[in-house]
Amino acid sequence: MSGNGGNGGGHEGASSTRPPLLTGLNYSQWKGKMESYICQIHDRAWMAVEDGYDLPMMTPTGGGQDVLKPKAQWNAQEFDASKWNRKALHAILCAMDENQYKLIQNTRIAKEAWDILEIAHEGTEVVKDSKLQVLQTQFETLKMEENECFNDFEIKLMDIVNQSHQLGDPYSDRRIKQKIMRSLPDRFESKVTA
Repeated sequence: MSGNGGNGGGHEGASSTRPPLLTGLNYSQWKGKMESYICQIHDRAWMAVEDGYDLPMMTPTGGGQDVLKPKAQWNAQEFDASKWNRKALHAILCAMDENQYKLIQNTRIAKEAWDILEIAHEGTEVVKDSKLQVLQTQFETLKMEENECFNDFEIKLMDIVNQSHQLGDPYSDRRIKQKIMRSLPDRFESKVTA
């Protein structure tokens, strides 16, 4: 036993009590794992990430611009919404390496932290579209080499599929199966037709 908790080198959480670690190079995998991690805390925590959280505000006596409501005046719903935002934000902050933490260290809202990380790693919609085009080209041109084992090919294919899914463009199971069938070298022909 290596003493790293079986987490593949100690770099990433491998339990329900420790969130996956974002290092900057693993964002697409981290994003899916982190969604699952926050959902297991509670669906309301994930809702704070998806839907956002508004700090309780109040209109000062005499009118004027709304100001932050003192916690002593919060109602039960405001405390509850704040609790789920804090739990989600805490999970996100604990899942950062030192460099990633710097991007969101002053954020008080879980959705803002999530959005900052998403833009930093996936880019704007234009950048996402560009990445999806590259992935689509990789998907279409990927072929299994004559001397390549099926598992190695499948790993390459599923990496493309998973990255596309994380960017909002999932491939159907049917399309993946068709791609596999079209990409197999001749040595698999008898197995395919059987």
